[in-house]
Amino acid sequence: MDQAHIDQSLKRLDDGKQRWARLPIKAKISLLREVQQGALDQAPRWVDAEAKAKGLDPDSPLVGAEAWLGGPYPVVAWITASIQTLTALDTGTDLLEHVEVHTGIDGSTIARVLPTHVYEQLLFHGVTADVWMQPDVTPANLRSTMASLYREQNPPGRVSLVLGAGNVSAIVPLDILDRLVNVGDVVVCKMNPVNDYLGPIFEDILAPLVRAGYLQFAYGGGDVGEYLTGHDLVEAIHITGSAGTHDAIVYGSGEEGRQAKAAGQQRTTKEITSELGGVGGTIVLPGPWTDADFRYQAEHIVTQKLHNSGHNCVASQVLILPEQWAGSRRLLNEVRRQLHESESRDAYYPGTEQRLAAIRETAPDAEVLGQATTRLLVADLDAGQEHHGFRTEFFGPAMVSTSLPGDSQEFLRRAVGFCNDQLYGTLSVNLIVHTKTEQKLGSRLDQAIAELRYGGIGINVWVGAAFLLSRAAWGAYPGHTYDDVQSGIGVVHNALMFEKPAKTVVSAPFHPFPRSARHGQLALFPKPPWFLTNKTAATTARRLTHFAAKPTASQLPSLFASALRG
Repeated sequence: MDQAHIDQSLKRLDDGKQRWARLPIKAKISLLREVQQGALDQAPRWVDAEAKAKGLDPDSPLVGAEAWLGGPYPVVAWITASIQTLTALDTGTDLLEHVEVHTGIDGSTIARVLPTHVYEQLLFHGVTADVWMQPDVTPANLRSTMASLYREQNPPGRVSLVLGAGNVSAIVPLDILDRLVNVGDVVVCKMNPVNDYLGPIFEDILAPLVRAGYLQFAYGGGDVGEYLTGHDLVEAIHITGSAGTHDAIVYGSGEEGRQAKAAGQQRTTKEITSELGGVGGTIVLPGPWTDADFRYQAEHIVTQKLHNSGHNCVASQVLILPEQWAGSRRLLNEVRRQLHESESRDAYYPGTEQRLAAIRETAPDAEVLGQATTRLLVADLDAGQEHHGFRTEFFGPAMVSTSLPGDSQEFLRRAVGFCNDQLYGTLSVNLIVHTKTEQKLGSRLDQAIAELRYGGIGINVWVGAAFLLSRAAWGAYPGHTYDDVQSGIGVVHNALMFEKPAKTVVSAPFHPFPRSARHGQLALFPKPPWFLTNKTAATTARRLTHFAAKPTASQLPSLFASALRG
């Protein structure tokens, strides 16, 4: 893409930035409705293109687990939730009218963002999502820390550059819409070469915003990205990618960049927000597990790893097991089996082979699994020693395991400290805890959740679910700086426009329905559609996407029927 074309695009955005920032809410809602309809219309084309690019069999459950749930669904759902927020702002309705606000064990103010209405109570029965706020937020001042853009009289507007992610396809339109609606910026989006084949589809979906002069797309390699990041008309930058990309923008690349970072010499003063991944852990608490529990939770863990072939910022990388629990060896063996037997597919993301080679170099005893494609497992690492797997995000089909001593209470305490202090990044962590263990731990589990310094926490549910939830805040735990950025700065999604979130905690039952009923749990949530082996994932995710746009009771029977057959 030539520089003259980029200059023209940025000039058009600069001309429209103030107009967008001051556009009446009703007009923004109208544009969002057009975009949502565009997403629904283009959804089959979007899903087909992604499945082909990843080499997925059209009948594979992965089409639903990844192409639908990682593509059209979260975009359509976010627009619905954001229209509800904008409508409340326009009419003067309380933004928290359907949100329960309570105080956590550590005094944090917590907003329950799922469920917020009866359809969510039915669809996600037994699942909750809470956004924990930063320490200075109280129930009394929470509303004053929401949607401040829409309290400004004459916001000036800015031109933001969005550097699109190359993996989960929904990230690109969601990042664009977050900048536009939540931040108030017009956007130039630079597509990642890995998935720039989706660019024409996104341009069609977002055409109302392009035509109005509020959005432009750019294509090309690193030279285009460098030109855009340094352009005078670009006033802010948002990245979903790696810490290396972030540092190259802030300090420069190569040895010169490393020296500039060491000296604290930034090459830009532009505001940069980011979501940069990290090393995700999964803590498994001991408990009275049955054979079915071992099989299901191993499938759960392998899904956390192999979804998108491991090319996820939120992939689980470190399995943390209780040393003194007899079930640890059995669970690890079941994880090993499922890593080996799960559907073969390409590790499509560039650089995967080199990253796998680096793992094998640091761990020559790494187990090579997989029937047609390579998957690595490095088992039984010493938690007290430094290791490549604790400090470097693999971003591919590889994971490690370690163990810690103690009974359930002591093990949990040590596991929290290990994740906080030993693993790189603060984006996500998972806990798997049997119902009886949870009851036994009581408030100690609540205290552990409070102490975990992570932006996303999943309890008996992959924290990737928080990415799908429109009202959840998605991003690193607050406190990172440009010179130690780790998992990034700021949050996205966040359709309720919280301005001081600290973490999102998603919780689900240990047992899926119908086994939950046999164990005395009042929870109807079945095997999630993102599980790698969910046979009806594509049908469920497609129906869920259309339901998210226009929820009606008449859609529920077919949606439930598909979900329960998974």
